[in-house]
Amino acid sequence: MGSRKEKTKAVGLLSGGLDSTLAAKILMDQGIEVYAINFTSPFCTCTPKSAGCAAVITAVRELGGIPLRRIALRDEYLEIVRNPRFGYGSGMNPCIDCRIEKIRRAGDYMREIGASFLFTGEVLGQRPMSQHRKALRIIDENSGLKGHILRPRCASPGPGY
Repeated sequence: MGSRKEKTKAVGLLSGGLDSTLAAKILMDQGIEVYAINFTSPFCTCTPKSAGCAAVITAVRELGGIPLRRIALRDEYLEIVRNPRFGYGSGMNPCIDCRIEKIRRAGDYMREIGASFLFTGEVLGQRPMSQHRKALRIIDENSGLKGHILRPRCASPGPGY
């Protein structure tokens, strides 16, 4: 009897929006076992605080019921908003710092389940504060996960971009 090869696992930051859902689908179509992670914050307004984001639940269903871990960012997240290391975007949003925190937390989940890498739905140039080459490099380096983040929607594979 031959040994059964395990599928490659990946953890994706899933917002429930089109880009992160498409990123998950791209990887699933390549035979990768996808696990989703979703973050809520004190600033989430899409659904009642106790319910979480309805869009992410819909996306998980559309993706065939992939595993979903939900994390509520609380006091530590508020501290990031008060004192962002990389500054604010328009409207006082500390995009880069928030992204670093989410990627770092997703990395904890990645290691916990034995996944090989993380992925996001980020699209180069889509968000002026956090989705340009310099910001993506800062996020990768400061999250401690440089070389372990794939962005299939912008074909940005990590360390060499």
